Amino acid sequence: MLLRFLKHYVDIVQDIQVERFRRVGTSYELRAAIFLRDGSKLYVKDYLYQDGSRKYAYQWQTKEGQNVGRWDNSPHWPNLKTFPHHFHNGQNLSVESSNIRNLESVLGYIRKQLAIGPRP
Repeated sequence: MLLRFLKHYVDIVQDIQVERFRRVGTSYELRAAIFLRDGSKLYVKDYLYQDGSRKYAYQWQTKEGQNVGRWDNSPHWPNLKTFPHHFHNGQNLSVESSNIRNLESVLGYIRKQLAIGPRP
């Protein structure tokens, strides 16, 4: 399923390394690294629990290991409009509201950023 999904992003995804995937009933756990064609990496942690709650973190790093950004839903920023969902902007070290909440949205965002041109 994951490989089929990533075929839609073959223009930006070079490879994927699944560290852990486990599914029990309707719950799942996914930990992976996605290697992008520009040399950057996206680290994925996505958990869906039996009770329907979900925890995620998607961290995008340059090929040098610098943080570009991280999307997650840890409840640390209650003042944000999209609480608990937020984005840690690695370029200006701010925390911002975010409607990006799944791998497809993250890859779509990255695709747009890579099309714009190189990051500082």
